[in-house]
Amino acid sequence: MIETIHGLHVASRGSGDVRDDLVAADVFWHQGQCLGITIGDAQTGSAVLVERDGAILVEQVFAGPDGAAICRFLTSNDGRYVESQSLASLDQGDLYGLFVEPVMRTILSRTGLVSFHAAALVKQGSAVLILGRKGAGKSSLAGAMYQIGWQPLADDLVRVIDCDGRWHAAAGGTASRVNADTARALGFNTGALATRWSIPGAVGNKFLLPSGTFGPLPSRIPIRAVLLLDARDPTLANPRCHRAAGGDVLRGLVANLTPDPLAPGALPSRDAMGVVGALSRQAAVY
Repeated sequence: MIETIHGLHVASRGSGDVRDDLVAADVFWHQGQCLGITIGDAQTGSAVLVERDGAILVEQVFAGPDGAAICRFLTSNDGRYVESQSLASLDQGDLYGLFVEPVMRTILSRTGLVSFHAAALVKQGSAVLILGRKGAGKSSLAGAMYQIGWQPLADDLVRVIDCDGRWHAAAGGTASRVNADTARALGFNTGALATRWSIPGAVGNKFLLPSGTFGPLPSRIPIRAVLLLDARDPTLANPRCHRAAGGDVLRGLVANLTPDPLAPGALPSRDAMGVVGALSRQAAVY
C-alpha cells in the first residue's frame, strides 16, 4: 500500500511482504511484531544514532503509561527506510500515530525537508498555519476554526512545499485534537468522542473532533496566512490580534521550525531560513 503523508509517498508492508513498491515510494515502512522490546539506555521517545550490521540508523523507542516499551522504530540515515517492531497488543491506530508525527519528524529531518510545529486548516482553497509554543492554544484555536467550517489539514506537524515559487502546506495527520475542556466548550460530549491514543492512561491523550462533512483534501494547499500565538493571558477578556511585521515575523517563524530530533538545539539550516524568508513575504502573519 502506498499513501501520501506530509507530501511523501510512503509504502508500508507487513512482516511477510516483499519490497516491490520501494522504487515507487519516497519512504518504505516495514512493520513487524515481537514479543518484547528492550529500552536499554535510550530515553523513550528520543532519537539516538545506533549501528546495525554496519549501517547507521536513528532509533526511537516508545513506552506505554507503565514505562514498558511498546514499539521501536529504526530509520535509515537517509530517511528512506523505516523498520518498526511493536507488541502484538499495540493498536494499529496507535502505531500509525507514532509514525505520522514523531517518526515523520525524523524522516523529514534526515531528508532535509522543512516543517513547522503547527496546525494547518483549509477553507476556500487556502491554508492557514497556527504556530505557538506548547500550551499556547493551537489546538483550542484550531478546534474553534473547525466549528466555523475550516477543514483540518495537519495537526502538530506541518511540512511546507515549494510549488512553482509558492509555498504550500502538505496534508498530514488531519484529525483535530483537543483537551476535554476545549471539547466541552465547543459543545461536544467527550463521552462520544474517540481519543488520540487507545491506551488507557496515555500521557498527553486528547479527544479527536469528528471528521465532519468536508470534501476530499488535495495533498497540498497554498498558505495564505500564519497566526503566531503569544502565551496564554488569563486576564484577556476578548481576542487580541494585530498584523506582525519585520523581526517579529522572522523570530516567530524560526521559533516554530521543527528541530532535528538528533540535535534539537542546533541552528536552523540555510534551507529552513530560506523558507522562513519566502513564507514571510507570501503570507499575512498575525
